[in-house]
Amino acid sequence: MLGEEALGRRAEPTYRLYNCHRCGVQVRICQRCDHGQIYCAGECARLCRRECLRRAGARYQRTRRGALCHAARQRLWRARRGVEVTHQGYPSGQICASVSVHPIHMEISTDAAHANALTTSPTHARCAFCEAILPAWTRWRVRPWSG
Repeated sequence: MLGEEALGRRAEPTYRLYNCHRCGVQVRICQRCDHGQIYCAGECARLCRRECLRRAGARYQRTRRGALCHAARQRLWRARRGVEVTHQGYPSGQICASVSVHPIHMEISTDAAHANALTTSPTHARCAFCEAILPAWTRWRVRPWSG
C-alpha cells in the first residue's frame, strides 16, 4: 500500500466506465465486480459465448479430424437406431417454413441491469452487476488486464 501511494496512485475508490461490445450500452462497474468484462450485465455475454462456441464447432467440422469424428459418431447413432437413412421430400401441399430466430436479431433484453445503466444519473450511479452505489471517481483502463 505504501508503495502505491508513493507512486501517486489515488487511495480513493473508483469505478470503471465502458460500453458493452455487443449492445453498446454504457456500463458502470465497481472495483469489486471488475474482472475485465467487456459485456453488460444482461444476456450479451451469454449470447456472444454461444456464438463463439458455434463458430468454433463449425471451424472444427471443416477440419479432416472433425469430419472423421462426426462421421464415426453418425455411424454409431445410425447403428443404435437401426433406421435406414434416406432423404424424403415433403408431402405435396405442405408449406415449409423456418421458425428459428438468430440471436443477433433478438431484441436486446431490458432487464434491471440495462434499465439501471440507461437511466441512472451520474450523481447516484450504481454498479451494473451488484448495484452498489459507486464512488465519485471514474477510471479508464489504460493498460491490459493482468490475471
